[in-house]
Amino acid sequence: MKFYKFFNLEFTRTYSAMLGAMLCALTLMNNTAQADGSRWVTEQQLGELVDSAALPTGANVQVSFVKADERIGGAQCPAALFANSAGNKMWGRTYVRVQCVGSDTPPFFLGVDVKVWAPVLVVKGTVQSGQAVGVGDVEFRTMDISQLNNGWITDLAHLGNKTAARQLWPGTLLKHDHLKGQAMVKNGDTVKVMMKGPGFAIGGTAVAMGEAELGEVVKIKTAQGKILHGVARDSLLVEVSL
Repeated sequence: MKFYKFFNLEFTRTYSAMLGAMLCALTLMNNTAQADGSRWVTEQQLGELVDSAALPTGANVQVSFVKADERIGGAQCPAALFANSAGNKMWGRTYVRVQCVGSDTPPFFLGVDVKVWAPVLVVKGTVQSGQAVGVGDVEFRTMDISQLNNGWITDLAHLGNKTAARQLWPGTLLKHDHLKGQAMVKNGDTVKVMMKGPGFAIGGTAVAMGEAELGEVVKIKTAQGKILHGVARDSLLVEVSL
């Protein structure tokens, strides 16, 4: 019994000392890491290495080791701290730097798998090319966006005044290039023109020489044959700044 108490006391002291050393090392590393942009975290904080600016609303990050490393938790590396490398994107299958606390083991790299679960929009039913895409045509599904190609949509606001650029089938992951804004001006349209300058505005008409969505630049030809460039402000309305 006496031996048991002695052993338990010594173990507690050792663990406390190790924990204290790791916390001190973590504080020191984070205070001195600004030189190379590194931030050191514990295993439980690995998700914090993912750039929050790249995460959509409602995203949940999961980081796990690709393969267990026997050094971590053993005599070679009793306590480990982790950091990302400059320029490395913490996304999908990647790696982190490992610094051991409480041993002389040199730093090494460890493979990790970064999963980012987020709600993305998926087409519910068949949508024909040119058909308006509304909230009733899509639904949210939670997917690992680290495994998806760029362009996924996570906000219903992107559907405003948009039509399908091609036929979309049920279950299709909705992407930006699947949508096309409704044209405010089409080639050959007779449009109203508002010419604005310092302290004046002049109205007139012209013929559109191209197609433009809201806010896009379009070329127009006046009745006098002059070619101008203006911005589509509304249906059949172009604003020209002089």
